[in-house]
Amino acid sequence: MTTPSSTEAPAPFGWCHWHKGPSGTAVMVDIVEQNSGPGAALYACAPCREQRGLTPVAKQAHEVAYRDYLIHTMDCAGCSRLGRCDVGGRLRDIYQKALDAA
Repeated sequence: MTTPSSTEAPAPFGWCHWHKGPSGTAVMVDIVEQNSGPGAALYACAPCREQRGLTPVAKQAHEVAYRDYLIHTMDCAGCSRLGRCDVGGRLRDIYQKALDAA
């Protein structure tokens, strides 16, 4: 499992799926889910992100909301498999709205 910072920090050498070439500034901008088999991550370099208005995954609203929700529920005594505290419930609602908008 990758940490949020690993999707945000560019690799010293990477590949940009938009200009289809090597890049030192490529970061993950999309995750393609598949019904069977592994999904695929798509990366874009800084110029391609700027030209196409692409947002790194680590900064997309639904990813930020999901991290906030997970961080809260990991440390909250009122959140469990059986239910959520008021704050956990609100964070889950924020995540769901961001996911629906994505």
